[in-house]
Parts: sequence; C-alpha cells; structure tokens
Amino acid sequence: MSITATNRLEELSGSKFEIVDGQPDVRHWEVEDLQGNKLGKVDDLLFNPASRRVRYLVINLKGNRVGLTDRKVLFPIGVAILHEKDDTVLLPEVTPVQISILPFYEKGVIVTPETEQDIRNVFVSPDSHIADSDFYGHDQFNQEKFYGTRAPRDNRV
Repeated sequence: MSITATNRLEELSGSKFEIVDGQPDVRHWEVEDLQGNKLGKVDDLLFNPASRRVRYLVINLKGNRVGLTDRKVLFPIGVAILHEKDDTVLLPEVTPVQISILPFYEKGVIVTPETEQDIRNVFVSPDSHIADSDFYGHDQFNQEKFYGTRAPRDNRV
C-alpha cells in the first residue's frame, strides 16, 4: 500500500485550513441511512494538508437509532453522499454490520496505513482488485461523488 508521510491526515477543526467558499460545511450535520434511521453526526473531516483533499468523515455514532455502540468512526468520503436539499449526510450502501466492525477513532491518534486498509476492506468486496499504487484513487475517496451538485467543481478543503 502506498500511503506515505505526505499522506498524513489532520482534522479540519483546529487546523489552519477552512472549507472552500460555496462548499457546504457538513460538520455537525445528521448522518442517516436511506430509510431515515439516524446513525450519528459528522464530528469533523479528516484531510490531507499536502493535497488539500478530504479523505474521511469523522462520524460520532452517539444517539444512533440502529443499536450501534456510541463511538467515533471514520468513513471514506466517497461512501457517503449529501442529501439533495436537507443538511443531512446519507450512507446509501452502508449496513449497521459494516459500521459495527469499523475501528474506533480517537482525536489526536495517528491513523496508520494499516487502519486505513482495515477501513477500506469494510467497504470493498474481497474479490475486488484494487491497485495499491494509488490508495486514494478508489471511488471510496471520491469527493465529487460525496458533494454531488452541492459544491463548486474544485472540491478541496
């Protein structure tokens, strides 16, 4: 896997970076599945300062309505989408079982390449052949898919 030191991840909150003008700031938005079940709230965004690309949503599962343990987990940005009109993040193809096996996330703890691989494996079928030459080149990290028509074309932090 080619995740290097230049791929270091940082939380947007407390960084010197901010959301691009015109792009929605999804922090504190509700997170739901397609059936309208509350899964949690977006706590923060994890991004790469060198590329200025968001890689993960930090989701706090506290108060979820599907029986998940209250904790924070990371979702690759391309796994989620924005609701067309409401300020809600949707997880259209994610099951409670997948969420339950995601590793816990703790602010300030370095996200290792092994942790990122474990997260990616939750959402990719074992028979998928994904080249490790560009770890973030997979659709799971596609910001355009996440923001859809709700943000400017240049989806950088």
